[in-house]
Amino acid sequence: MSHMRPSVLIVSNGYGEDAVGNALARDLGNKAEVVAYPLVGLGHAYLGVRLLNPRKDLPSGGFGLRGSWGTFLADLRDGSLGLWHGQRKTLRGHPGKHTRVVAIGDVFCLWLAAHAASPAIFVATAKSEYNERHRLPEIWLLRRHAALVFTRDQPTAVSLAARGVTARYAGNPLMDTIPAPEAPLPLPAGAPVILLLPGSRADALQNLRVLLKVCLQVHAEAGAAFVCSLPPTLEVVTVVRNAMGVGWEAEGQYVRSGQTRVLLTRDFGSAVRSATIAVGLAGTANEQVAGLGKPVVAFPGPGTQYTAKFMNLQARLLGEALVPTPDWREAAEAVLRLLDDSSERARRGQAGLERMGSPGAIKSIAEEILKRPSD
Repeated sequence: MSHMRPSVLIVSNGYGEDAVGNALARDLGNKAEVVAYPLVGLGHAYLGVRLLNPRKDLPSGGFGLRGSWGTFLADLRDGSLGLWHGQRKTLRGHPGKHTRVVAIGDVFCLWLAAHAASPAIFVATAKSEYNERHRLPEIWLLRRHAALVFTRDQPTAVSLAARGVTARYAGNPLMDTIPAPEAPLPLPAGAPVILLLPGSRADALQNLRVLLKVCLQVHAEAGAAFVCSLPPTLEVVTVVRNAMGVGWEAEGQYVRSGQTRVLLTRDFGSAVRSATIAVGLAGTANEQVAGLGKPVVAFPGPGTQYTAKFMNLQARLLGEALVPTPDWREAAEAVLRLLDDSSERARRGQAGLERMGSPGAIKSIAEEILKRPSD
């Protein structure tokens, strides 16, 4: 088989993780045959990659086991048990079909991927020593099913190695998936930019309605430009209709309420680089903004993902880069304080750079796959 391209199966369980998987597939290019299995949602981030089935959007957006009983029961009613059974059946049908399996996400993802091949390469995006260290059952699974663990930061690699896991830090893969800017955004020159991050799951519309309240309060007391980064899961017409339902009007690329205007864009690369401060109810996007040296203000949202528990875990992960607040009013006050204090913005921005680390992991993971194609 030395003259043949290796066959790689990428298993991912999250929207940010899908983006990492897509970046890995792109880096491998024509040096490997790649197939992917996104376990959460439909896998919109994968472009030109063959995807396995079954796939399904669940009401919780993949947070059924980590959310409330209500979201867990909603997932059950929508067929989550049948989906998990189908996923296991699909992966059990793949032993011997691939020369390398890569799992991206949490240890549950690794366990499912191990049905196709074990040991696998594991890209551990979900946990860090900063926020939630791996528990003993997870360590057992890592020792049993992971040939090599790529961690998201150096302290986690050191901790796992001390507990008998083969682990390496080669950069944070989430920093490899921030897209390049597409074009300059139509924003007023010199004005500070507040970036809104409603998340990419089913609760994004609920989150956006509350984020718009933050804009109104901030604009009433300070001059700023507002940009909302829309995920690919949201149609612009749906967003506009939703905003109109709470008193906003459509105005070209903007929604407007009085003198407050919010630019709607899918150009995350430009939006994140133009931002002065972000107000985020998101997972990966919050972390990526922090990783570019921008402070992030957060509060528990009305949906299923960005709960108080999730926010507190993210605050432990990002340190001073994240400003956790109890509600949208306090979030607006935090934004106003940061606008007035450039030294605090700089300090929190530096914390984000340090906690998130550098890009480069995707290249190292691809090299590892190609170096050891046939365990």
